[in-house]
Amino acid sequence: MATIDVKCRFCNQAEQVRKYGTNPRGAQRYRCFDCNRTFLLDYAYEACKPGVKEKIVDMAMNSSGVR
Repeated sequence: MATIDVKCRFCNQAEQVRKYGTNPRGAQRYRCFDCNRTFLLDYAYEACKPGVKEKIVDMAMNSSGVR
C-alpha cells in the first residue's frame, strides 16, 4: 500500500496532519492539528488554488481584466 506524505499548505507541518472526512463532492479533507485549519490536496475550482488566488487579487487591484 502506498502512502502519501501530506503537508499542511498553511504551516508546512507534516506530523500533525490527519484525515478529516470528505467535502460534498467526495474529495478527501485533511486537518492540521498544529494550526487547526482544514484543506484539500486537489481543488475542483481553479480559483481555490493558492497561487491562482493571489493572481486574481493582484489583477483586481491593478484593474487588469481578462475580457
